[in-house]
Amino acid sequence: MNTRFNLKSIMKPATLIGVVASISMILAACTPTVQANQTPEVSVPQTTQPVAAAAEAVINVTTDPTLGQILVDGEGMTLYMFTKDEADKSNCNAACLAKWPPLLTQGNPTLGSGVDASMVGSAALADGTKIVTYNHMPLYYFINDSKSGETTGQGVGSVWYVIAPAGQPVGLASTTPPTTAPVASASEPTINVATDPTLGDILVDGKGMTLYIFTKDGRDQSNCDAACLAKWPPLLTQGNPTLGSGVDASQVGTALLADGTKIVTYDHRPLYYWIKDTKPGDTTGQGVGSVWYVISPSGKEIDDSPEVVADPTPVTGASLEEPTLNVASDPTLGQILVDGKGMTLYIFTRDLPDTSNCTGDCLVNWPPLLTQGSPILGPGVDDSKVGSAQLADGSMIVTYNHMPLYYWIKDTKPGDTTGQGVGSVWYVIDPDGDIIGK
Repeated sequence: MNTRFNLKSIMKPATLIGVVASISMILAACTPTVQANQTPEVSVPQTTQPVAAAAEAVINVTTDPTLGQILVDGEGMTLYMFTKDEADKSNCNAACLAKWPPLLTQGNPTLGSGVDASMVGSAALADGTKIVTYNHMPLYYFINDSKSGETTGQGVGSVWYVIAPAGQPVGLASTTPPTTAPVASASEPTINVATDPTLGDILVDGKGMTLYIFTKDGRDQSNCDAACLAKWPPLLTQGNPTLGSGVDASQVGTALLADGTKIVTYDHRPLYYWIKDTKPGDTTGQGVGSVWYVISPSGKEIDDSPEVVADPTPVTGASLEEPTLNVASDPTLGQILVDGKGMTLYIFTRDLPDTSNCTGDCLVNWPPLLTQGSPILGPGVDDSKVGSAQLADGSMIVTYNHMPLYYWIKDTKPGDTTGQGVGSVWYVIDPDGDIIGK
């Protein structure tokens, strides 16, 4: 004990400090380093744990005062199903999707309380994107719903309905009219017969506006897409149009459009207006594109084109409306096709030979180079490569080497080539008919 006492007593303060420092160093060496290694260890589970991306869909349940519990998205926007769809398959085409946008997913939608996870799935759309399904039915928005809680798409065309958490459409059964003697509503159209001094007896609506048929339509099927319908509005019905004297009731029917609305048919042919007819008696749509014609009470199209063709004036050149094709030299792209004003022309790689696949909003952004059939050709343009193709509305687009030609809406002056390479599908074309820069 004395020895221990003496050892402690003879230690000088400096020695004690050294011992304490040594012990501290030993303890520090034995203690795991935390700060340098723990940061990545913590971040790993946060990165790998599956969490819905910002773009992921959210499905919730809300209670509508009229419809009860229905499915909505994360912002409370109502979701709908289309009764013409099949299990895990959308039958809503491009024109339809423009009005009924899909609820898209990356594969892991976020589900709120009351949503049955066993019913949630996905289906592939035509462009490869995935639409959320519920009970195997694709889910959509309605473009006319502008804020959460709106259900303006409910029952549209008797094919669009909100959906309950149990997976059933809400209100489908109640859409059947309880009356046994249905009467056309105030919105129902009227079909009459009018006598045109040139065309004879033709079908018109209740206000005397001329009705037309589209020779590219199928039997009880409209092939007029969204861009076409913008120029040739359909004669819509709830199913019971009013028929005037001379109209054959046995020939009146309906066909379903892409958005679920019904168009009146006559002799199985859908009926349309023409946007350029401004008053009763106008027939300015007659013969447009050699595919639009008025229709007689017997159900036959009236084609007066032989009278038009028998023009005593010989055709010696393109009319004033005809486009011009020229060749211009771009400092970067070389020789390219332009129109008569020097505006650049483009081709769309998703088109087929002599077939335009640009419709709807595409044609708004990429207006077609239209022709009556005889474009004016400048030096360097190969006339053997010039042709035309028919658009959905019956108008004719100029083709070069069998590829339809378009403008780009963002080109504002001659020499602009801002459409070059857009989406890796739009390109300028050279006089040989080859795509530049693809």
